[in-house]
Amino acid sequence: MIAILLAGLAVQDWEYRPGTGFVDLRTMDRKSPEEFLSHAVQLRKSERHEQAIRALGLVLTHVPDPALRESAHYERAETYRLAGRFYEAYHDFEAFIRRYPQSERATPAKKMLMTSALELARTGTTTALVFSSSRTGIEYLREALRNYPREDFSSDFVQKLGMFFYERGEYDLAQEEFNRVLEQYGDSPDAALALYMLGRSSEVRFDRVDKDIKPLKDARRHYERFVEEADRMRKLPAPAQGWVDRLLPLVQERLTWVYERMLEKQLLVAEYYDWKGLPKSGRVFYASILKDDASFRKVLPKFPATEAAEKARRRMAETGK
Repeated sequence: MIAILLAGLAVQDWEYRPGTGFVDLRTMDRKSPEEFLSHAVQLRKSERHEQAIRALGLVLTHVPDPALRESAHYERAETYRLAGRFYEAYHDFEAFIRRYPQSERATPAKKMLMTSALELARTGTTTALVFSSSRTGIEYLREALRNYPREDFSSDFVQKLGMFFYERGEYDLAQEEFNRVLEQYGDSPDAALALYMLGRSSEVRFDRVDKDIKPLKDARRHYERFVEEADRMRKLPAPAQGWVDRLLPLVQERLTWVYERMLEKQLLVAEYYDWKGLPKSGRVFYASILKDDASFRKVLPKFPATEAAEKARRRMAETGK
């Protein structure tokens, strides 16, 4: 707190004088508005963020030159972000976009707006005037994406929001965002990542609720779609090809795991009917195991031999028709 107060006093020693520029009241050194703006940016580069924010505020308050004011506004928002003050950064970038919608910095400001919202979701913030939980950042990012859905980086932030939820174990919310990538940005490279993460999210949900096979079936559907669409996704804009090439072996590995778990599930049911003395009912599931095993090998020719398939063949032969 003391450092912040000293930083504020250091900036207050500067005074703006029309026709002259900024004057350091301690030393009487003078800086033109352009020089003072550069001085403020240098303060930020030296990680003296509070001093930089106050200096940029002086430019915004006093300098009449529109170009300098525009630069100062963007630099102040960026300084808030670099200082980890994501709540202020979000609102300052938002104000910049409204004030300078035709600026060449408007598009970078939109990206930094989304970046600030995502960081706010990750960290939250507490100040003397505002308390912000992760929910605030999530709402801000969603608002930014509603306002600017067609920027080159919009799909990336939808994907990142999905990853945010995934890392927090909120798999329903994560899958909503991954599905949104596929539905709204299917021609973006992020579609490959989203499709893979849909499979991962379903797979993790199966691990948590072992008796429910639906997440396992969902994982199978997403992974099989990835394998089937791999060639198409390689043709999406860069870096899609690299992502697909790296992910495809992993998808095939995870799909193998899913197939094995599905066969094991059916084997448990078949063996239950055997135990109950109902071989005809068990035979239905043994036949299903063999049918699925053949289907899996069409997708993964190197799908390994499984205990479930071997036992199904043996029991089918033993029970006959």
